Amino acid sequence: MREFIYQVDAEDLITFVDANWVAFAAENGLPALTAEAVTGKLLWDYLSNSTSLQFYKIFMAEVRETGRGITVPFRCDGPECRRFMKLFILPLADSALEFRSLLVREEARPKVNLLNPGYPRTEEFVTVCAWCKKVKASDWMEAEEAVHQLQFFDRSQLPQITHGICEGCIRALRLIAERA
Repeated sequence: MREFIYQVDAEDLITFVDANWVAFAAENGLPALTAEAVTGKLLWDYLSNSTSLQFYKIFMAEVRETGRGITVPFRCDGPECRRFMKLFILPLADSALEFRSLLVREEARPKVNLLNPGYPRTEEFVTVCAWCKKVKASDWMEAEEAVHQLQFFDRSQLPQITHGICEGCIRALRLIAERA
């Protein structure tokens, strides 16, 4: 199982990313996210979704207050795979935190260009759940289903992705926050 580690200080500035984290970013089309590029930057600069940001802040505050770690399941899908992961948020000295993302399982799937950050985009938007990677169409569904339902398969350009959180993930994340 692959593991990716990063750390933040008490002000939520990134203080460390491991080589696996950097390699994973490069493998997923983000080669500019080197250790040098992200160290000293706010973690919040890399979370664009306000709901995700809110849950991160709740979880991080809880870990800092209690001194106990929290485990949160999430997905980190790519155009040709589904990645099922677990995020461990662990306390360090002086209110610093360590984030360990563990790749639990990876499943191949037919290529979904909607999830390819390099694919040409229109000015339209489609919402993807920040935690489970389902796409909002008539309901929340896997990307392959949404591409067919929204008739994206025959387009030379796809909508931009914006992030939200589906109802199922909100319920699960609230339970984790309540138990923490």
